[in-house]
Amino acid sequence: MSVKVIALVTINDDQPMALATYLAATGPLLEAVGAKIIQRFSVQEVVVGRKPAQSVMIVEYPNRQAVDAVFGSQIYQDIVPIRDTAFSTYNVSVASMETDVA
Repeated sequence: MSVKVIALVTINDDQPMALATYLAATGPLLEAVGAKIIQRFSVQEVVVGRKPAQSVMIVEYPNRQAVDAVFGSQIYQDIVPIRDTAFSTYNVSVASMETDVA
């Protein structure tokens, strides 16, 4: 069963090389496991609370093992310091569909 991952991110605009390096490494990781970004949103306005991030992305993975394969890979672990430079906000969560919404 496919798995949706929600990424809340804010890019550090003054770190374009770090972002480019991060994207160059993660693109092939996603492709290798069959994951793809299916939606992107820009957070335009906060109605209540604080702005969680600049952008929201929904990434579809073929299964939970694929999520673990990407984030647990040595390649990903090696770029964590670059990720932390490229983004001021970087939160990733696995989402599940609510079946009974009242």
